[in-house]
Amino acid sequence: MLPSWPARVVLLHVYQAPDTYSETGIMPGSVPYYDREQITYALHRQAESMAMPTAVEVVTGPFGEALEAAVQRFKPLLVVVGLTSVEGYVETLLANRALPWLRTSPVPAVLVPEGAALVAPRRVLVGIDGEGFAVPATAAASFQELLTTWKAHPVLTYATTPGSSLSRTEVLQSVRHSGLLPTDMEISFQQPLADTPEKGLLGAVDEQRANLLVLLARRRSLFGALVHRSVTARVLRKATVPVLLPVGERVDAAVPA
Repeated sequence: MLPSWPARVVLLHVYQAPDTYSETGIMPGSVPYYDREQITYALHRQAESMAMPTAVEVVTGPFGEALEAAVQRFKPLLVVVGLTSVEGYVETLLANRALPWLRTSPVPAVLVPEGAALVAPRRVLVGIDGEGFAVPATAAASFQELLTTWKAHPVLTYATTPGSSLSRTEVLQSVRHSGLLPTDMEISFQQPLADTPEKGLLGAVDEQRANLLVLLARRRSLFGALVHRSVTARVLRKATVPVLLPVGERVDAAVPA
């Protein structure tokens, strides 16, 4: 995912002592513990192997505040967050860490499952749920710049399920009016049949051999009670490729023809 770009990378670690259960929601002992010196050393070793200029930042404090401060300082195009396979970690990350920041940030985030291959994402699958949405201009510009940098051609995917069935035209109109993609971009489209949206999307990832999945994160859904029931959370629990989350708003009005 990070080839030889003319860009700078910052490896950020928010150090927290093993007794910070109240914020992380993860019981002490659930994940290996490394002290601050060990983490700093490991990150510097990683930085030395990177193909582009890479800085290391190890900070303390609440995760959301540290991440927000880093975004304001470095003004990144993309924030990358790693996931572990620890049971319940996805839900904890979303509810307690990533979501409070995503609700207000214009910068898209990509969540990387443990063991996922970090390669330049040439095959990008964009999952669409059929609801109208609008992406702020800044977030759309960041996403489109990423596509250009990666030289990627996205494939729109809408899973037809027993509870949701829209036509190809309806889905494409929704995407074109959202601002997510340039209006003059040639768009590929597929519409798998599945029992649930997450099964359709994950099956399409395997079929297309995609190395990045894009799912829209609507701000109104970025709350703990809602996200646990969302398609995004259900996909993240089983995803084997990185998942990019540009943030948008729901549009209730009918999409113009």
